[in-house]
Formats: sequence, structure tokens, C-alpha cells
Amino acid sequence: MFEDCATDQVRSAAQVPMARRGLLYLVTAHDVQELRDALAQGRCPPDLEAKLAGLADGSLSERYVEHNSRLFIALLLAALQNSFTKATPADRERLLRVLAYVRKDDDAIPDYQPGGFFDDQQEVRAAATELKPVLLDFKVWRLRHQVPVMWRC
Repeated sequence: MFEDCATDQVRSAAQVPMARRGLLYLVTAHDVQELRDALAQGRCPPDLEAKLAGLADGSLSERYVEHNSRLFIALLLAALQNSFTKATPADRERLLRVLAYVRKDDDAIPDYQPGGFFDDQQEVRAAATELKPVLLDFKVWRLRHQVPVMWRC
């Protein structure tokens, strides 16, 4: 049995979609390219930004998705500027695909349904676990390079 923090519902294993990379098949090449293009312009797409803002006021699991999605975006933006170089092309592609999945409203569990972010949380958690070393390197890099600049302003 799986508990969904967002709705306090309990689901049987049969009701929970297959986790991990299994759900990313719902992300199309167009979804990824559209996100890549927006980030190349140095911005988060407005619809994704609005979704993340809404998640920031949600349950603990929704805030987890929001927080880690913003971390993924920051890493991708730093990599696009050639400031952070420790993320491989495969790492960046994985983060793009997960963010494109979070951006989708009609994914394995549509986001407008109760517990609709359970699948998004699974994908974000899987990526955060798989890419933990590079995410830790990025956090250290950001503390050394970006945070001091923010304090000077």
C-alpha cells in the first residue's frame, strides 16, 4: 500500500503507476525541445512557473516537487551558461525530461485529480536519487559562486 501525502489517500500497488523512467515515455521530443528552448532564453516557461508557484503552497509532497524542480531548473540554467560544467549531457537530458513531465497536466495521474502530483513526485524523487552526486556538486558550486554575488547586491 502507498500513502499519498497530498490527499491522505491510501492506494494499493495496483493503483500506483509504474514509477521511475517508465512514466517519462509520456514526454514527447516536442515537450523537451520546447522546455530546452525556453531555458536557452534564460527563463522558465510561464506555465511551468505558475504550476511551481501553486505547488509551493501545497502539501509536503507538492513542495518537494516544487523545490527540486527549481533546483533542476537552476542547474540547467547554469549549465547552459557554461558556468556549471559537472552535469553531463545525459544528466541534463534526464532533468529536462523530468521537468517536462512535471510541466504536463495530463500525465499518468492528471494533475487536476486528487493525488495528481503523486506520479510527478515519483519522477522527481527518482531523478534526485539517481543524480544525487551531480546535484550535491551543483549545490556546493552555487554556494561558492552564486550566493556571494547575491549578497554583494
